[in-house]
Amino acid sequence: MFRRRTSSIWKLSGMMLGVIAAAMGLMWLLTSWALQRSFDEVGRAIILDDLGEYGVLYEKGGAAGVAALFTAGTHEHDQILRIIDPDGKVALEVLAPDEPEVTWPDLSQLSPPPSGETQWHRTRFEHGLVLTIGRQSTKDGGELWFGRTNTLDRQAIDRVHNLSLIAFCVTALIAIGPVFWFANRVLRPVSSLIKGAHLLANDSNLGHRLESAASIPELRDFSEAFNLTLDRIQVLTEELEAANDQLAHELRTPLARVRGNIERIVTRSENPENREDAARSLEEIDRATHLIHDILSIRAGDSRTMKLQLETLSLSDLVREICELYSAAAEEKNLLFEFLITGEEAMVTLDRQRFQQALCNLLDNALSYTPAGGEVEVEVIFEENSVVVAVRDTGPGLTEEDVERIWRRFSRGSAASASTPGIGLGLSLVRAVVAAHGGEIGSANLPEGGADFWMRFPIERGDP
Repeated sequence: MFRRRTSSIWKLSGMMLGVIAAAMGLMWLLTSWALQRSFDEVGRAIILDDLGEYGVLYEKGGAAGVAALFTAGTHEHDQILRIIDPDGKVALEVLAPDEPEVTWPDLSQLSPPPSGETQWHRTRFEHGLVLTIGRQSTKDGGELWFGRTNTLDRQAIDRVHNLSLIAFCVTALIAIGPVFWFANRVLRPVSSLIKGAHLLANDSNLGHRLESAASIPELRDFSEAFNLTLDRIQVLTEELEAANDQLAHELRTPLARVRGNIERIVTRSENPENREDAARSLEEIDRATHLIHDILSIRAGDSRTMKLQLETLSLSDLVREICELYSAAAEEKNLLFEFLITGEEAMVTLDRQRFQQALCNLLDNALSYTPAGGEVEVEVIFEENSVVVAVRDTGPGLTEEDVERIWRRFSRGSAASASTPGIGLGLSLVRAVVAAHGGEIGSANLPEGGADFWMRFPIERGDP
């Protein structure tokens, strides 16, 4: 759902499963402890009860009477019995046939239990098997041992563990439902807001608005407040652009008049110094006039009202001619200047002068920001339904913010310094010219360093 990061649905699912697993694990530990303690108490009660029963039988019928009852099968298979006569010999011993590893411990070093009391002993075997023994003295001086293993207890605990695992799986499946419900109700509107914000970031006219998340009041209020702010910003931006355009229109005529007056000074003045000053003034006026012309051209391109003098021409030949004009400047800066053509050539319909202006702006930037010894490459790439003109350099490249920002009016790249000429209209003019032709522009950093600027124009395939 979200780019560059793990989906929040999976994060929430993992968190929910983690909480459930922790709760079930804690419950499993507490249940195991409680069951084990309960089974121990019950086991001791069983041993005491059987010791009392077999003690009475021993007094009445001796070891033979106890053996007759014990071997009759009235005991569990996890129970064992031993009778020691007053002489210390084993009068009767019955072990668990299903558990051959269970043997009697050596208790000869221990004193017999006092009459009426029970001694408890616990022996551990492999695989968690535990034997609990109750030991009592008989009235004739002998001993009665009764033991019980935890086999049945472990089987019961294993069943509880299996049921707990099933309960965990069922609970996890039930808990995932609210997670996806939460994702559809909350995260999907949030994702929509993020997509809207990305569209807005790439919308130079601020025409896009965030969609209101009607199902979530907080997000709806945020969207409405944000859109109101955008409305205000758009109004101020449009007013500023309109003021710039109006100012440019108003300045064109006065500049033309001033230029005419200065031209008369140049032609009529006999003073060389006056003519030289007038010539420099003409250069500054021409620079201001070109600046005004660029502002109006950018505005016309953004509003799709730029007038184009379209003609069908060989784009590769036109680009080659422009590159030849810049080859001398590249050589002067000790730059490697290359021109490439890729793909099957085709004729292209566009405004020659506007295209020259756009490509020259890209080349001016490339030559300005590429250090001596670097490389500038111009490539014309013919695709199936379009042609791309790319200008690549080995300059400082672009920051992440520059990639989109540099195409806006009066915006300059991070590499531009105060001493670098320009006010940030060159790439804006490129964008306006390409937009007027129905094309696309773009920029990116090159893996080996430097930047790549490209213009894409639509073409209709025909005979080259």
